[in-house]
Amino acid sequence: MRRRIRKKAPAQKPPVPVTEPEIIDKEIMPFVLRHEDEIINYIRDKAVKETMKSLAPLLEKLEEAVKQQESPQAQVVTPAPADPPMMNYEEQLKRLQEASTAKVKEKELKIMDRMNKLNARFGNIRP
Repeated sequence: MRRRIRKKAPAQKPPVPVTEPEIIDKEIMPFVLRHEDEIINYIRDKAVKETMKSLAPLLEKLEEAVKQQESPQAQVVTPAPADPPMMNYEEQLKRLQEASTAKVKEKELKIMDRMNKLNARFGNIRP
């Protein structure tokens, strides 16, 4: 038979007052204002890297399509049967390019929106 051992509840500590406004005014904001260009460039670089990561699969598909296009040309196939696949390939290539440019524009718009919001925040912070 086991006995139940009752655990004592931890004593409630009084909440610590938040001192963030003082820290932000004294330490963080001068740093942000001094290194504003570096921070913006860092954010821009990160956004470009993320955009490239998201576009990497599309670029790989485009490269594969180009390789497939180049390989039949190297084998010297009769021109009559090669014409319809060439048109089909060109259409696919155009579609992929349009899709990738649309995604790039979409990402650029998001980046510009973020940059505008960041600039607005910095504008509101300055005295």
